[in-house]
Amino acid sequence: MNLGALFQNKVLIAGLIAWLMAQIIKMPLNYFYTRKWNWALLLTTGGMPSSHSSCTMGMAVSVGLIEGFNSVSFAIALCLAFIVM
Repeated sequence: MNLGALFQNKVLIAGLIAWLMAQIIKMPLNYFYTRKWNWALLLTTGGMPSSHSSCTMGMAVSVGLIEGFNSVSFAIALCLAFIVM
């Protein structure tokens, strides 16, 4: 397996970026409500926005953009995203 090819996978990169953005957005949102910085939110699961939902939707949308929204791959990715959500 070529690890370099893994980092060129656009669907994987889109999912990871969506996950990372959701994790980062949790901190200022939590600060807005509590007026305290909670750095542990970067590594915790759950909460809003959901990093699991963001990751699966990011991957589903990128599959749709790359392979087409009428492809079987998009349908599978979207169903997985709905199950996660």
